[in-house]
Amino acid sequence: MDISSTIMQIMFLLSGSLLYPVVIILLALVIWTLIALGHMVSEYSERTRDLKKLKDTIHKSRKFIHENQTEEAAALLRGSESNPQIKEFLGEICTILGNETFSIESEKMLQDYEITLRCKLDKLKILTRTAPMLGLMGTLIPLGPALMGLTSGDIQMLASNLVIAFSTTILGLLIAGIAYALLLTKKRWYLQDIGDMEYVVDVLK
Repeated sequence: MDISSTIMQIMFLLSGSLLYPVVIILLALVIWTLIALGHMVSEYSERTRDLKKLKDTIHKSRKFIHENQTEEAAALLRGSESNPQIKEFLGEICTILGNETFSIESEKMLQDYEITLRCKLDKLKILTRTAPMLGLMGTLIPLGPALMGLTSGDIQMLASNLVIAFSTTILGLLIAGIAYALLLTKKRWYLQDIGDMEYVVDVLK
């Protein structure tokens, strides 16, 4: 009995010691989520995709490349009005125009951009997974002291711990909900961007 009670006491102390770190991390994730939301609004305001203009620009550049006028093609690509991701990609494509290894290097560049965009989405995936877990931890940890307060008749302890439990649950769900909405929106954007990049590479080969 002494050993089992000691083990239970240690488990209770360890779980209780995790409450404040969990609450602090949840608050930090709330700030992170709001910042991510602001970044998405800013990115949305900069997205000016015009597929028709992009196609015209790429085909004109391809004509210049076939006529060995790579500088004119590069200037045309750099002046293209498109999304920030596409403009950055076109700027890097300009550095390898006319190279004999253009096909290989452009494919490698495209793969690197795909990895970069996936890494950006992975940050949101982490939020959608970890926020509910932390919210659940913040819910369960205070229930021990709350039950102890109930058995001892300490209503104040019961109420304060239940407030913490419900608050952490709400924060976890709020973070996960916003992060999931951002994830779906940005995933659609980036799939569209990757499709445009693949089109650029295929036409300029």
